[in-house]
Amino acid sequence: MWDEEKTKALENINNILFKTKGKMDNVIFIYTPPKVGSTSLVSSIRISAANKYSVLHIHDEVMLNVLTGCSNISINEIIHYNKKIGKNVFVIDIYRTPIERKISEYFEKLSCHHFNNTDENLNNYNIKKIINRFNKLFPHLASQDYFHSVYNIEIPSCFDFEKKYLHVIKNGINYIKLRLYDSSMWNKILSDLLQTEIVIVHDYETEKKKIGDLYKKFKANYQIPVNLWRNIQECPYFNYYLSSEEKKTYNDFWGKKVGEAVIPYTKNQYDFYMQLCLENKFYNDFQHEHYMDVGCMCRPCSQKRIELFNKAKRGEKVTDRIIHEENVLNLQKNIVKSIQEKFQKKKNNNFAQSRRNNNKPINGLLNSIVNTKW
Repeated sequence: MWDEEKTKALENINNILFKTKGKMDNVIFIYTPPKVGSTSLVSSIRISAANKYSVLHIHDEVMLNVLTGCSNISINEIIHYNKKIGKNVFVIDIYRTPIERKISEYFEKLSCHHFNNTDENLNNYNIKKIINRFNKLFPHLASQDYFHSVYNIEIPSCFDFEKKYLHVIKNGINYIKLRLYDSSMWNKILSDLLQTEIVIVHDYETEKKKIGDLYKKFKANYQIPVNLWRNIQECPYFNYYLSSEEKKTYNDFWGKKVGEAVIPYTKNQYDFYMQLCLENKFYNDFQHEHYMDVGCMCRPCSQKRIELFNKAKRGEKVTDRIIHEENVLNLQKNIVKSIQEKFQKKKNNNFAQSRRNNNKPINGLLNSIVNTKW
């Protein structure tokens, strides 16, 4: 399938992507376009099954290049390589309704890219200015469907509206298509497909960011231009993934919010716009703590993961994040507290000779706990 040089390159990249987690037999590629709900899916699977599945979240080859420094390997090749070395491979994509996905993608880089300003300053912008820019970009935002055009698999003639997902097996690889529309059912769907209990948590939601109020204001005021609305009606993915009843509901909602036609950017104008935005870009859009769960398998993070899993399973809202440094510190504090309580109990029962002598073993234990590499 590949020559020796290519196989070695794939092995090296795979080790970078999965590190020690690559030793697991089960691998899940959350391989989707941006802004379809994939971050929540990643965190949900990690919180539920980090000890059973290695999860890689990736959008495209540009992202692969950033992660690995390699530009001559495709994501599909990495997927097939994992199958070749004996992994049980799942590839998951998500469909999100078109207008909502375009709005979300636009707001993802609204400050750092489209307006080159801070979230705080952008909250003071006139909403008409924000809407006008969006309409100019509309045809060029969030238009690709990976399940149809990237995975290189045979697509069923229609979506399974009864099961609420698609499952295609090709070359022993499991390709799964979910809909954000059905996210309330993802726990059952994924628990069945992955053969382990999955709970769903909501992670990285735009409305919870600093720009959240502007996002809500945009959605409340936006009217889709009639010519762009017609484009949505003609979209093949819109007509494939939504049933007749679902399309009617969607059309009834947005049909009341149709406005006058606009002239969006042409392809050449959009390319120039993107180039100019990148040249002018000043604010870094690097995302710290992007995931609720980054997949760290150390003891403190694993304990925190169990806590969040049980919380989600009880139906409680999960807002905590699994942050290694914080979890290590909390575990150290708990151990220290437990040791102090035990020594205090011994002291009260006259097992210790004196407070001074009693503190020596305590201090030694505390120092060893603080210096432990978790």
